This record gives sequence, structure tokens and C-alpha cells, in this order.
Amino acid sequence: MCKKILVAVLTAAILLISIVVVWASQDDKDVDKNVVGAVYTMTNDPAGNQVVIFNRTDDGLLTKAGSISTQGTGSGGGLDPLGSQGSLVLSEGHRWLLAVNAGSNEISVFKVLPDGLKLVDKVGSGGVLPVTLTIVHDLVYVLNAGSPNIAGFNLSHKGQLTPLTNSTRPLVGGGFAQVGFDPEGEALVVTDKADSKILVYSVDHDGLPGMDPVTSPSNGITPFGFIFDQWGHLVVVEVTTDAVSSYNILNNDTLKVISPSVVNGQKASCWIAGNELGYIFTANPGSSTISSYKIDTENGKLTLLNGTAGAGNTPLDLAITVNGEFLYALDPSSGAIDMFQIECKGTLKNLGTVPGGLSIFAQGIAAR
Repeated sequence: MCKKILVAVLTAAILLISIVVVWASQDDKDVDKNVVGAVYTMTNDPAGNQVVIFNRTDDGLLTKAGSISTQGTGSGGGLDPLGSQGSLVLSEGHRWLLAVNAGSNEISVFKVLPDGLKLVDKVGSGGVLPVTLTIVHDLVYVLNAGSPNIAGFNLSHKGQLTPLTNSTRPLVGGGFAQVGFDPEGEALVVTDKADSKILVYSVDHDGLPGMDPVTSPSNGITPFGFIFDQWGHLVVVEVTTDAVSSYNILNNDTLKVISPSVVNGQKASCWIAGNELGYIFTANPGSSTISSYKIDTENGKLTLLNGTAGAGNTPLDLAITVNGEFLYALDPSSGAIDMFQIECKGTLKNLGTVPGGLSIFAQGIAAR
């Protein structure tokens, strides 16, 4: 869990029913015609990892629709045991969903169907304790926190992952939170929360990162989750500072600070998500809140809109729908998903929570 979070004593873990077979929804005649998308999260159960599926209607409301086994195992543990962002990711076009199996050191690939998911591949992660993934086009990288290292894969048009020769790079130190591509797939970024550093690898035409990253100090303490906006600005949330900083990646892979540590006044700001209108949100589980920011489309400058734009029990990882209209937060302490509509000027309308029967060690969220 992020270092600043004080976790209350939990009296019992929620028991989950393990569904081993591939899940498919109702017959076509029973499918809700108002379903326009889905939200996914992961049980991270050491007895058998599963992806939990929630159908989304056009008004943003979710209904739990089923679950599917990853055919691997999770890590278990307490609240936020992986300490990462991006353990569950959708490909561009939302054709594939990729999940880490932190307990069995594997990656599972699912084909996204109109009425569910289909497991199509499972491979070794190229290291120990995979915690975060990133994908651009047909190129996938995973960060293995236990090794620690990053490793690359090619994703075929059939959803098969093939290890990319000579792509593995060791990471020095520990406490890495996320790996992610820039929008062009030319840079691979890693946040080092333990040493408050941000690593940038140049990626060549073969998808291979440089042998050594260019390391820059984080502007704030404990950089955790990050996103790129559509204009290529790097936006990083900082746990200890409880703030968000924005950067440009220069030609030599060093970072130039644009907005330094715009604080939100909350506690344990760890996860971050944004939409194409430039509205950015952070989950702050230490204060049970979600903060909102706006990024300038031209220069990447950040403005805090509302430190307490939304509230949950212990909101963790965040996901926004492709249309930018709805925000969802994984809330393992309540076993649920928190639902919000993103309104004009970045305000959040609380749509309530949807029960998911999730355990305290659930991780990751993705939305389409």
C-alpha cells in the first residue's frame, strides 16, 4: 500500500467464488441492448486470479456480469499489495485485455467480446512478480518488481505474446510503480517510488529500449502513477507530496519540469487518469477522495480544480471510458467499484457504487 495510508483493521476477507471456465454472458436475446461498454478489474487471488467484468450502460451505470479465470495466480496480501498502476490494461482499439498474474509470474491475454472475454494466451512474464503493463500497437512491456526488470513482447493479431529477443533490462533498486509508453511509442517511462526518480528509455524501431535509462529526479517525493496527455506531456502523481507534476521529455530523454508539484491537500495521492479534454483525476485513498486537475493543451501547465471532487471508501486505481464521460475507481475496502460522471468543467457527479464481491487485495481497473 502507498506508504502514507493508514489501513483500518479488517475483520474478515470477502470470500470469492472461483470461476474456472471462460465466462460468456446471456444469450443474445437476453443481453441488455443498452450495454455500450464494460469495466474490468482483477481479483489478484493467490488461489486463482480472475478478471471481474461489469457491463456499462450509456448512462455510466455498471452491473456485475461475471468473471473469468486468468489461469494464473495473484499475489494476495493486504490493501494494494502490488503497489502499482497498470496491472490490467486494454490495447488500442480495445481488442485485447492484458492482466498480470503476480503470484505465478505470468501475463494473461483476453480477447474482448461484445458479451464478455475469452482467454487466448498466457505466457511467463520474463521475471518475478509482474505488477504493471503497457502496450502500444503490437508492442508490450511488463515490469517485474521482484526481479526487478522490464521485459518486452510482441502481440500478434491472434492475441499471442512472443518474448522480444534482447528486450529485458535490469532495474537497479526497488519500489517501481509503473511502466508506460509515450503516445508515439518512442519512449518507455518507469517511476521509481523508492528513490523518487523517473527513468526514460528510448525505444528503437525494433521495439528495443536503450541499454541504460536516462534518470531524472522527480520534482516531488514518491512518484507513483503517470499518464501522457494526447499532446505528449508526462503527468505524474506523487504520493508523499500529495501533488501532480507535469514534464516534457527532451530529445536527450531528460525531463523538463512544466508544473512543479501542484498539491491537492489530500492524503496518499497514488493513481491518476485523464481524458482528451485535459481533465485529470487522482485517487487519494488516505483521505478517501478523488481530486481534479486541468492541463493546458498548449503548454502542459496544471491547475488544481478541486481537491475533493469525488469521494469513496478507499479509492485506488482509476479508469476513464474512451468517450471521456465516466470515471471509475477500484474500491477494495468496500469490495466495489465507485462510479462518477465527468461533467462540464471537470466536475464529478457521484453515480454510486456497484458491488463486486471484491477482496481487499483486488488490483487494477480498465474501462471501455
